[in-house]
Amino acid sequence: MKRVGLLGVPQSGKSTVFDILLRGAGAAPAASHGREQVGVVRVPDARIDRLSVLYNPRRTVYAQIQFVDTIATVAGSARSAAKGRDLFSSVRNCDALAAVLGDFDAASDPLRDLRTLEVELVLNDLALVEGRMKRIEKELRIGKRQHEREHALLVRCRQLLESERPMRGQSFDAEEEKQLRGFQLLTLKPLLIVDNQGDAARGGLADAAGAGREIVELQALLEREVLRLPPGERDGFRAGLGIEEDGLSLVIRACYRLLGLISFFTVGEDEVRAWTVGRGARAVKAAGEIHSDLAKGFIRAEVVPWDKLLEAGSEARARERAWLRLEGRDYEVQDGDCITICFSK
Repeated sequence: MKRVGLLGVPQSGKSTVFDILLRGAGAAPAASHGREQVGVVRVPDARIDRLSVLYNPRRTVYAQIQFVDTIATVAGSARSAAKGRDLFSSVRNCDALAAVLGDFDAASDPLRDLRTLEVELVLNDLALVEGRMKRIEKELRIGKRQHEREHALLVRCRQLLESERPMRGQSFDAEEEKQLRGFQLLTLKPLLIVDNQGDAARGGLADAAGAGREIVELQALLEREVLRLPPGERDGFRAGLGIEEDGLSLVIRACYRLLGLISFFTVGEDEVRAWTVGRGARAVKAAGEIHSDLAKGFIRAEVVPWDKLLEAGSEARARERAWLRLEGRDYEVQDGDCITICFSK
C-alpha cells in the first residue's frame, strides 16, 4: 500500500484536505500517534464498480492508499534535524509528499509558501546528509574505506542541497538509488502540489510544475460542505457549482500519476479485486502481487481489457471474439487489464 504524507504551513488547510479525503471515502483515521494521524482510504474506481455488477461477486476489494497528516510545523524543522530531532519522521517513510498551499484571497501567496516548504525540506535533508558524511569521514581518517563510494555520493547530494535544489528529478544510477533509499531523503520524494483554493484564489501555480511534481486544484472547504449532503445529492450539487470531480478522486488520480501507478483486476464469482502495480510492470510481477506462488509457478496470463470484458459479457464470449489474449511472463501490464494467472503448483 502506498503512503502519501501531507505537509503545509500553518493555515494552509492541510488538515481540511486530510478530512475530506477520509470523509469522501467514508473512512475514519486508522491511527493517531502524537504528531500524526493516519488514514487508509479506498481508491474509487468506476471500472471495478461495473465489473462487480457483471459478476455479482461475494466480495469486491478496492485498492487502498494511506494518507498521513503530520502536525509538525514546517518552521524550524531543519534546525531540529541538526540537533538530532526529526519533525518529519512521520512522513519520511512515505512514497510521496503532498504540499497543501492555501490560495484563498489576495493576501495568500501559495508560491511563497511552496518555496518556504521546499527550503525547509532541503535544509532538513542537508542536515541529515552532513551528519552521515561526518561519521564516514571519521572512518576514513582511521583507514576504514568501506563507505568511500557512499561518501562521494553524499558529497554530490550536499552540493545539490547547498544550491537549494531538491533531489527529485536528478539522475542516479541503480546502485546510488539503493544507497539513497535508506536515508529516506524528503527532496527525493515525488511532490504533489495541492492548490487549496478559496473564492478569490490567486492561482498562478502553473510554473511550479516540474520533474517529480504534479499540481491539482482543490476547493477543500467547499468539498467539505458537499460531503455533508446525502451521498445521492453530492454529484448534482457539484455539477451545479461547475465542479467536475470529487476531491478524493482528484487527489488519488494525481497521486497515481505522480507515482507511476496503474490498476489491474482479477474477476470472478467469488471476488472482484483491484491491484496496484507500477507502470511498465510485467505479468510475472503482477502475478507476484496476487501471491508469490503465482509468480514462482507462472505459465501464462489470460488478459482482456476491462471494457472489452464488459462489452462481451463474459470471459468465454471475450475469448470467442479474440479479445482475450494469452501473454507470457514479460507482457507489460496495461491499466485496466483483467488478468487470470495460469501457474504450476
